[in-house]
Amino acid sequence: MPDQQETKLTADALPRNASGADAATGKDIVLQQVSKQYPGQPVPAVDNISMSIRAGELVVFVGPSGCGKTTTMKMINRLIEPTSGRITVGGVDVLKLDADEHRRQIGYVIQQIGLFPHLRVAENIGLVPKVLGWDRNRINGRVAELLDLVGLTADYARRYPKELSGGQQQRVGVARALAADPPVLLMDEPFGATDPITRERLQNEFLRLQQELRKTIVFVTHDFDEALKLGDRIAVLRTQSKIAQFDTPEAILAAPADDYVAGFIGSGAHLKQLAMMPLADARLRTDDSSAARPATVAADGSMQDALDTMLGNGGGPVQVVRDDDSGEAATVLGVLDPADIVGALRHPAGRSDR
Repeated sequence: MPDQQETKLTADALPRNASGADAATGKDIVLQQVSKQYPGQPVPAVDNISMSIRAGELVVFVGPSGCGKTTTMKMINRLIEPTSGRITVGGVDVLKLDADEHRRQIGYVIQQIGLFPHLRVAENIGLVPKVLGWDRNRINGRVAELLDLVGLTADYARRYPKELSGGQQQRVGVARALAADPPVLLMDEPFGATDPITRERLQNEFLRLQQELRKTIVFVTHDFDEALKLGDRIAVLRTQSKIAQFDTPEAILAAPADDYVAGFIGSGAHLKQLAMMPLADARLRTDDSSAARPATVAADGSMQDALDTMLGNGGGPVQVVRDDDSGEAATVLGVLDPADIVGALRHPAGRSDR
């Protein structure tokens, strides 16, 4: 059963600086030729991956089970030590830091949530600040702030994890990861254990929260739909964490790098929903007649028809046209491009999730 009384995550309690900009910001992450070779294994689990993640960016690692995406993420906070290569967070080489101190500066959320069952919610959230030496009043204030931030009332502070629904436990997990205000969050399939309705709700509310927090987030999933919905950029990974494509959702939809990447696009359940989205309901942009003439798609078709036309014509925009059977030239109603397809998936008609 989905949670019946969950409220929305809210950014109302976030601190802001004097200029009105978000007080909490992320740090850039750079991986340079990073590998992980386990003893006795013939090939590395992660082989020579290099990538740069911008401060405040939400990057999703997507790939099949066993491809190395979680191993790659865990090397960022050194839960797994790399065999070779260099990792920096905010320009600092993390391999030169004390591992425990480094981990306390990075939020971590996992699918199993990992709340301590013998500790109340407030104690779970305040665990890292306590280790960092915060005084009791400061911890209590932060716990109250975070409960409000993730949409739980103050009375949840005294509950035990077993008294919470799956979605509520996941909210507490997010609050705990944010407790010490880390610049970086690592999230390993955090919503995967929740039912579909709760998962979609958590995804939507997490996106809204990230718009305010602007943390640097590395998010691991095997679900391309989830990657498409959440990611500022998506890293599609092959085995050994070899990067097949690393780009924006719009760019990957418009021009998948190869058949492997195209296979992820074709497997998405949300993308299949495009066939049920009529172009008559689409939000079309005004046609720029000065631009090169794009391909056309009939207005009585679907968003899936528009995407297929884009992919068949180099990933460029398409004109949506109506033929009135009068023999005259078709009427151009507007234009769609890959960004509009992504927007339709993130904001289906009749919803206001994001």
